[in-house]
Amino acid sequence: MKKLLSDFSHYLLALLLAAPLVAAAAAQVHVNPADLEADGYALEMPPGVPMGAAYVALRNLSDDARILARVELPSHPEGKVEMHTTRQLDGVSQMRALKKIALPARGSIEMRPGATHLMVHGVALKAGDSLPLRLVFADGSVREMQLPVYSRERQKENSNHDAGHHHGHHDHG
Repeated sequence: MKKLLSDFSHYLLALLLAAPLVAAAAAQVHVNPADLEADGYALEMPPGVPMGAAYVALRNLSDDARILARVELPSHPEGKVEMHTTRQLDGVSQMRALKKIALPARGSIEMRPGATHLMVHGVALKAGDSLPLRLVFADGSVREMQLPVYSRERQKENSNHDAGHHHGHHDHG
């Protein structure tokens, strides 16, 4: 009888400890792919550099504005992603962290070098790999995506190709 109560106590404790995780997973609502287009890439990290950069373009096809609250690394729990913007102030490039990024209804944002971007910590980014991201919006909805990791040479080729291309609306909060 004592063993049965002990086993039951362990089961109950495990159930109580797991409840918040189950509730959090159940609370995640995935963004309808028809409402949000997402694309992007990450850049390989040079040897010895502890963080990398990633760039995402989002196009909101719905009539509701969205707020990108955070970006997670679902397959790298030891890593983290910070949203940043770069601005020129008196000829000096300054980076600052963003707590959120606003995505207007029927609008778009495009992260790019020298502007809004993601800083990736704790994950080695190698050309040819992919980087899984989870975009978490303020309303609790999520969008999973995989970013290809490009070599720096390929990124330079892409930016030369896009040199005359307009990158759309950029809005950050």
